[in-house]
Amino acid sequence: MVTVEDTFAAFWRLALWNWKQCSPRVIGITGSAGKSTTTEMTASILKRKWSMIKTQGNLNTYSFLPSYLVRLSPGHRILLLEMGMKSLNNIARQCRVVRPEIGAVTNVGEAHVGSLGSLDRVVRAKQELIDGMRPGGILFLNADDPRSRKLSTHRFRGIVRTFGIRNPADVRAHSVRYTARGMEFRVRLDKMDYVFRIPVFGVHNVYNALVAIGIARALHVPIRDIQEGLARFQPPKMRLQFVAGRGGRTLINDAWNANPTAMMEGLKVLKHVAGGRPAVAVLGDMLELGGLSRWAHQQVGRFVAKITPDWLVTVGKDAREIGRTAVSHGMNPSRVRHFSSREGAARFLQQLPRNAVIYFKASRKLHFEKLVRQLRAP
Repeated sequence: MVTVEDTFAAFWRLALWNWKQCSPRVIGITGSAGKSTTTEMTASILKRKWSMIKTQGNLNTYSFLPSYLVRLSPGHRILLLEMGMKSLNNIARQCRVVRPEIGAVTNVGEAHVGSLGSLDRVVRAKQELIDGMRPGGILFLNADDPRSRKLSTHRFRGIVRTFGIRNPADVRAHSVRYTARGMEFRVRLDKMDYVFRIPVFGVHNVYNALVAIGIARALHVPIRDIQEGLARFQPPKMRLQFVAGRGGRTLINDAWNANPTAMMEGLKVLKHVAGGRPAVAVLGDMLELGGLSRWAHQQVGRFVAKITPDWLVTVGKDAREIGRTAVSHGMNPSRVRHFSSREGAARFLQQLPRNAVIYFKASRKLHFEKLVRQLRAP
């Protein structure tokens, strides 16, 4: 038995000692949206070749770092870290310990702007990964994301690679299309075109896959292994998770968290997947947006009016603004319903057509997964 004055400090000392005994290659992935999915896609590829330790769930901030360092053994070749933050200096503190050799910023958006105070401070927080990488590393940036252009690489002493679809990029997808089971796209690598398939829907997930492809190529993983790793990727729970609902309904559980960019990407998936079936958007409050909250909910409302689902159901005080804005931009008010609780929304949804496709998205605190549970098939 060992007695210590400060258990957390002692645990950190043990973790740092263990870290020094091992020498895995460190990969750091951050971004306002998609970092968990990108991390899992990357892991699905790399685990075919190497033993690794990776971030579990959303345990991705500095306080959880020692729990990964202490689990390392000499046999682990990769330390794959999703680097999250709710404050400035969190990613910087992680990087001071592990100094990633490969880094990626999926995008820079509105997530956590409430706790950070402004979008400029979100950019500063993501900049911490770039500034914290080891010299000679490889950095992947989004060529299609306007806010990613605000990230500075002037002091970065390594190789910058880009990924994208619309703009020229080092890892660029083309011929992107929906299939019955997910997305298919092509990427030109080594002067040849290769087809990749992912078992999840949405163009935003193609961007996530491009990051994983870039990282894998930087580690010289054969293209066949990359294709198979992506094809067998298992998406994290509550991220565009398809669930069988009562009466032949299809439920899309995207309830892990929400910001306007992610919500609009999910609505695109609803529209594509529904096809001729009734499309129902169930949208809740987007929290942690600070002074951008009203603008963000209005932005989603305008987008809802543009894609015109058959029904819009909103839940929560802030989400009411989504419905108001959708109606003011042309959506039929008789097709918009607002509820203050999940229970009211559930009763209404049970009355909708039995073949409907219903999409669920809200911030974590609203626990929309409980709403999905009420409507899923027994």
